[in-house]
Amino acid sequence: MDATAMDLDLHKLPSRHFEPRLYGVGAWTNHLHLAYDLMAALRPSVFVELGIDRGESFFAFCQAAAEHQTGSRCFAVDTWEGDGQAGHYDETTYAQVVAHCRAHYSAFARLLRGTFAMVRPQFFDGTIDLLHLDGLHSEEAVRQDLADWLPKLRPGGILLLHDVNVRERGFGVWKCWQELCAQGRSWTHAAGPGLGLWQKPPNESLPPLVESLLLGTNEQRNALEQHYAQSAEALQAKITQEWSDGRVRDLPFLQQTVIQIFHTTDGVHREENSVQARIGHGEWNEVFLTLPSGAGAAPLRIDFVSPWTIIEIATLRLRAGGQIIYEAASPAEFDRLLVQGDAERLPDPDSLRVRITGVDPQLFLPPLPAAEELSVELRLRVFPHQ
Repeated sequence: MDATAMDLDLHKLPSRHFEPRLYGVGAWTNHLHLAYDLMAALRPSVFVELGIDRGESFFAFCQAAAEHQTGSRCFAVDTWEGDGQAGHYDETTYAQVVAHCRAHYSAFARLLRGTFAMVRPQFFDGTIDLLHLDGLHSEEAVRQDLADWLPKLRPGGILLLHDVNVRERGFGVWKCWQELCAQGRSWTHAAGPGLGLWQKPPNESLPPLVESLLLGTNEQRNALEQHYAQSAEALQAKITQEWSDGRVRDLPFLQQTVIQIFHTTDGVHREENSVQARIGHGEWNEVFLTLPSGAGAAPLRIDFVSPWTIIEIATLRLRAGGQIIYEAASPAEFDRLLVQGDAERLPDPDSLRVRITGVDPQLFLPPLPAAEELSVELRLRVFPHQ
């Protein structure tokens, strides 16, 4: 064990006093306290995150950089359009990310809008100290991103790779992670979808926290895992309370709605058999979602991640091969839709109006025969309720 790992005092971890400004809007909630500690410990001159979406992880790193005066320059790279795995979304996401960055981190953080390939020439080889990759998660995409960006990471620098434990929905990060682990020092934070930490060879001595993760005793690693698990549990409890008492509707990054459509051939709705999109509130939106080949509609279920809102649907169509096989655009047709879970139907003479009352609202279409090339069209708007 490296001597520096023995110097770690768990009671002095910066994250013990961490109050994140942004949380609960992505798949990074379990790792936020670790991100905060890593930034405070590593104090990178240049930090780059590839794929930030609503910025849950990026702004945790930025918050640590600001509060611990690390002197870091932080860069976020994204198209802010979404992708086939995460779903697509409108300009609301980018506008909110820009506003949050300007309000808190404009002195040292930059948002670079474009594909990873477009932005890559802006960084010279060996100039990035801490690199976080969280883009498209197919094996092909991850391999290309690693080939393009690992040369930009300085020798001895740290790579963070998200979703290393996910083995469904076409994710192939885990395969690339296994290969990286054989090429350098590594540690996997197993919580949630998994986060991999890898040091680019050759090895160099790192701060006690990182040495403890890479080379510490089982006792040290278990203590750190317990700290981060307890921190995540406390944060999840806070999120649950905010959903319960309505405070969640005042959080800027949750003033968007995720529309998640579950497809099934056996009547069971599974997370891996779903597609999603995200929209802003207030205006009418046209949403088009294409289901994967072989998707069934027995039945389709639509969930809305939309705290303390009313969903107003003007039309809902299901197409197969371009032909409409189901449509709801009138009160009689809307009556055939089943509203369940944390939602209640409200009276409306023209549309389907649903009040969201909790975290799991569900809308079921009638069961339909199997068909190829299924797609769903929605015209809807979302607005808050008191």
